[in-house]
Amino acid sequence: MCRDETDYPEFHAGCPDLAESEGSMKNSHESLFKRSFQTVLRRLGLNYRMKTSRVYDLYWSVINKHVIEARTREIHFYQDLLKGFRQGDLIFDVGANDGTKTDVFLRLGAHVIAVEPDERNQAILREKFLRYRLVAKPVEIVGKAASERTATEIMWVDGPGSALNTLSQKWVETLQGDKVRFKDTHGDLDFARRKAVETTTLEELIVKHGSPFFVKIDVEGYEICVLRGLKRPVPFLSFEINLPEFRPEGLECVRLLESLSADGRFNCTADLQRGLMLDEYADARTFSEILERCSEKTIEVFWKTSRTAAK
Repeated sequence: MCRDETDYPEFHAGCPDLAESEGSMKNSHESLFKRSFQTVLRRLGLNYRMKTSRVYDLYWSVINKHVIEARTREIHFYQDLLKGFRQGDLIFDVGANDGTKTDVFLRLGAHVIAVEPDERNQAILREKFLRYRLVAKPVEIVGKAASERTATEIMWVDGPGSALNTLSQKWVETLQGDKVRFKDTHGDLDFARRKAVETTTLEELIVKHGSPFFVKIDVEGYEICVLRGLKRPVPFLSFEINLPEFRPEGLECVRLLESLSADGRFNCTADLQRGLMLDEYADARTFSEILERCSEKTIEVFWKTSRTAAK
């Protein structure tokens, strides 16, 4: 009986063009199905809601389990980091963007205050965590930018929902001055649009929502202004530094936090998947020396104090 060529493993090995063509067709069909499915979900207003569902997790566990494994490692990172964290403790997600970190913090059992000035991202956060649920997730969305004062400030807009949108003109100039380094970012980095946004401070957020166990700050070069709005220590806090351009601002952040708590200690990571860079937390002076020599392009700095968050 004549057998189909697929019965012979060596057939495709001897005909790479055919194998590649069939593989390309398969990928094309999968991509078309994925796009069509996403289009339907978007029309129903369920696209982002689906991304926080068990169905979504099941999909990636089959298609690419590394996506779920990476998220699990990130959850474990924060579980190890946030010693003393209890179910229901507050986490401030400052610069929440589309809620990727918010989702991780919810999986820790946190009540999350998501601070996000971009209207598109606010809509995504609502769709992900509040709409189409029998019980809404413990997320409160603050549609403002964090700063050192309550006011109206200008946000430079790379695009609706862009993670690069910022209140820092220096950040805009940094991106535009090195488009090769940032070539993998979305958008054209023109920042042609500017928008007036309301601002609040960390202190005002604490007065309104309570004292957080952890404050995560990711605001694209505006970190020092956000920290100037904090008037008291919190148990844990993190902020991002892009190096070498924002090294001076990073050092100022360390000094500012030291002024809030002399017993505060610092650590950092260039990749959460690889864990913290230092074996032990360092005092402000030692960490500043480390930061002066750091050759990483981007790091996230973690600050911890002996203070316990109030419920």
